[in-house]
Amino acid sequence: MRIECPHCQYSKEVANESLPALPANVTCPQCSQSFTLEAQAPEPDFSDEPLLTEDLTPAMAPPAAPTPPPAAAMPQSSAQPAGFWLRVLASIIDGVLLQILSYAMLFGLQAVMGGINFETDPTIALVLFAMSMVVSVAYYVFFTGYNGQTPGKMALRVKVIDNDGGPVGYGQAFVREVIGKFLSSLILCIGYLMVAFRADKRGLHDLVARTRVIKL
Repeated sequence: MRIECPHCQYSKEVANESLPALPANVTCPQCSQSFTLEAQAPEPDFSDEPLLTEDLTPAMAPPAAPTPPPAAAMPQSSAQPAGFWLRVLASIIDGVLLQILSYAMLFGLQAVMGGINFETDPTIALVLFAMSMVVSVAYYVFFTGYNGQTPGKMALRVKVIDNDGGPVGYGQAFVREVIGKFLSSLILCIGYLMVAFRADKRGLHDLVARTRVIKL
């Protein structure tokens, strides 16, 4: 047993047979200080214990399956295209609404300007025509760029989307409704008639703006 003085840390190995009954008061031979020698607990012996054979490595959990995206975020690339006559009917509804809006503007101007006859004044008639064109462009560009649906398309549940299935912005709506439709009308409205003969039901204005019209 190794004995160590707590005062001067002097230590010495002493045979267990030479030790007195413990606990006992002993004196350090180096510093002559007395201290109590306590019995030490025997060290555990693991030589007779069986070895562990099972694998203690924690089992790896299987990787979680990827969460599918919500249905609302899925592209509408496989949606059914809207047919020619359905789009014609939607255009008729929008035309009627624009005509009502034009008459409302006409009556408002007559009330403000004191009942002037627009038919006898070509300048006023030209201004009124220009205002109607601006309102018409704003009507189609705003509604198409806002959610891809004019009121006529909303009524018949059809929608303009990007060729890749995403929403149409205001810039793309301007290209479709102004530049594309001008070209479709310029060639004797053949650009509109393409909708009836193409399998994907896309007119020239759709090809120019990279858009499609689908059923909801």
